[in-house]
Amino acid sequence: MLFAWGLNVIALCFGAALGARALIDPKWAARFVRLKADDQGGGFAEFRATYGGVFLGLHMAALLLALRYLMSGGALVGVVAAGASAALCAGWAGAAFGRLVAMLRDRADTKFNRISCVVELVMALAIGMPWFVWALS
Repeated sequence: MLFAWGLNVIALCFGAALGARALIDPKWAARFVRLKADDQGGGFAEFRATYGGVFLGLHMAALLLALRYLMSGGALVGVVAAGASAALCAGWAGAAFGRLVAMLRDRADTKFNRISCVVELVMALAIGMPWFVWALS
């Protein structure tokens, strides 16, 4: 079980780091997701908010719960931490599913999308690992 939580913490740190980088450098986020900010003046705010703030906030909240559980234990904290991880796991898995649909329906089968899909699936599995171990035991 400790291995599952270790993978969880590493993946949550990676997700939080992506969010922090996007929050600090929205131009990097735009290049990373291959989108452009609009010309109306608020485009980079969207990158900061969505790819920065949402990613950072969600991953940090789950990370703090996981670390609290690892440091002090407690069944209730463990259940809450695993639940938060399950929700983030579903988000990453949903992103991978959406990308697969795009690859099949939109003829978007590119190297970028294949690599991104694998990364999204790995993140889903790593973040959800404590929940999977609990659910399957």
